[in-house]
Amino acid sequence: MSCYRDALVVVTGAGSGIGRQMCLQLGRQGARVVLAGRRAARLQVVQEEVARLGGSAVVAACDVTDARQVLQWTESILKTAGAVDVLVNNAGRGAYGRFELVAVDDHDAVIDTNLKGIIHTTHAMLPSMLERGEGQLVYVSSVLGQLPAPEHAVYGATKFAVNAFAESLRHELYGRGIDIVVAAPGLVDSEFAAASGRPVARFAKVPMKSAAAAAADVLRAMERRQHLAVGDRLSAAAIRLRRYAPKLFGWLFRHAFARLRDR
Repeated sequence: MSCYRDALVVVTGAGSGIGRQMCLQLGRQGARVVLAGRRAARLQVVQEEVARLGGSAVVAACDVTDARQVLQWTESILKTAGAVDVLVNNAGRGAYGRFELVAVDDHDAVIDTNLKGIIHTTHAMLPSMLERGEGQLVYVSSVLGQLPAPEHAVYGATKFAVNAFAESLRHELYGRGIDIVVAAPGLVDSEFAAASGRPVARFAKVPMKSAAAAAADVLRAMERRQHLAVGDRLSAAAIRLRRYAPKLFGWLFRHAFARLRDR
C-alpha cells in the first residue's frame, strides 16, 4: 500500500515531463493530486489521464513566478481541497547556451521559475503545514546543482540554490514535523530539453532516463525521506570525484563536454 494513499499532494509543473508522470503514478497509488502549472489545457489532459487510471486529480493552474497569484492559489486549494500533505516543487525551466549569448531576459526567466518559484510556493504553503505540525516539502533539483556544467550556468546556479534553500530549511524546521526531500535527476528524455534550447541531436547518445523512470526515482526518495537523492549512479560517482579530486574531475568534465560540442 502506498504511503501517499488519500494524501493531498500538490505538484507544480504537472503538465508535462517528470511532473506529469509523478501525477500519474501518485494517482495510481491512491493519492489526491492537485495539478499545478501555467497551461490549464495541458493540466486538464493530465487530469483525464489520472482519472482513467482510477485516481483523483483537480486542476489548479498557477504561475509560480507571481507571488500574489501563488498566495491566492494556496488559499483556494486549502479552502476547496483541504490541508496539503505534500508540496512537490517540480516546475522548472532552462536556457541552454553560452552565458554571454543567452538573452538576459531568458536568464531572468530561469531564476524566476527555478528559484523564486519555490520560494513563493513554500512561503505560501508552509504556514498551514506548521499549524498542523506535519507535512512534506519536496524539491526537484538537478545533478547540475552539484556538477556545474558549461552552457548551463544560470540553470546550474538556480539548482545549486535550491539545494542550499532546502538544506537551510531542514535545519530551521528541525523538530517541527516538516519533512524535506531533494531529488536530483540527471538527463531526462522529455520536452524540457527542447524547451530550454538544448540541441537534442547532440545529446542523443548520452544516457538518459525516461520521465516516468525519473518520476519513480523522485517518489522513491519521498517514501524514503531522503535528504538528497541523486538520480543515477554515474552522476553520483561524478559528484564524489568532484569532491575528492577536483582537478581530475575538471579535466574529465571539460573533455566530455568538448566532445559533445563537436558532434
